[in-house]
Amino acid sequence: MSACQIPLKKGINLGRVSGIKSLPPFPAVACKLLGIISDDNANFREVSRLLMTDSALSGQVLRVANSALFGFRREVSSILQALCLVGANRVRDVVVTVALKNYMGDGDKASFRTCWRHNLATALWGENLAKIYRLEGAISYTAGLLHDLGRIVLLMLLPDDYSSFLEDSSTSDLDWRDAERDLFDFDHCQVGHYLSRVWDFQPILSDVIGYHHDETTPATPRAQMLVRAACVAASMSGFHTVGPARKWEPEKIVSLLPPCNNGAQPPMDYLLQKVVDELNLIECGLL
Repeated sequence: MSACQIPLKKGINLGRVSGIKSLPPFPAVACKLLGIISDDNANFREVSRLLMTDSALSGQVLRVANSALFGFRREVSSILQALCLVGANRVRDVVVTVALKNYMGDGDKASFRTCWRHNLATALWGENLAKIYRLEGAISYTAGLLHDLGRIVLLMLLPDDYSSFLEDSSTSDLDWRDAERDLFDFDHCQVGHYLSRVWDFQPILSDVIGYHHDETTPATPRAQMLVRAACVAASMSGFHTVGPARKWEPEKIVSLLPPCNNGAQPPMDYLLQKVVDELNLIECGLL
């Protein structure tokens, strides 16, 4: 069993993260959407009916759909209309974005915002890189958004201690997962992987959450490979969570991915600006 997995056994001693058992569940509608939407062939009416069971969430989704992120000329007045305009995958991405932001809450520390923005930047990098490399496009955004679920949970369970850990990391040179295990009994990959299985996330998402820091090999699942590169890209874009700020070195991002199909160098500087712009639009849409 990998060191990055908490075995799901009854009676396991969760140590400092034992409060994970009392955390509220992830919004039920978002969890169900993760299960029923794997491509744009989903039944739009079924998705619409599911979303309408949570009026607050569906209202927030419509607000994002009417934001500058999509730029529609006419108001999107229903979830069904949004599904027809942007597809089930995109609606799922918006739902999970809104649900995760709600789940985190506002927080009273900069570390909550830092962690949120890193996840969002990773989602956007994953989505953009997936289009170029043709890697797991349907799930790329959602996998990137949820990859650091464990950090979010550690911030929720141990807000003062974990915030201090993140702040101290900016001037230290440590193995962050070793340090997390020493201080909190488990690292963020283990915590996130455990909770993703409790919440019955798709295996592809659970694996990304649990193993996105593992070294890639030819046998590495494509989604995991993509999110690892997207996570590095997000950190190099100024949206890093742990450790000192990282230099913009696009060749290191490219080295984590297979060659482009046409052998061309991806437009990394253009993608950097695109991700920053999209992130700002999403944040404005969530206000």
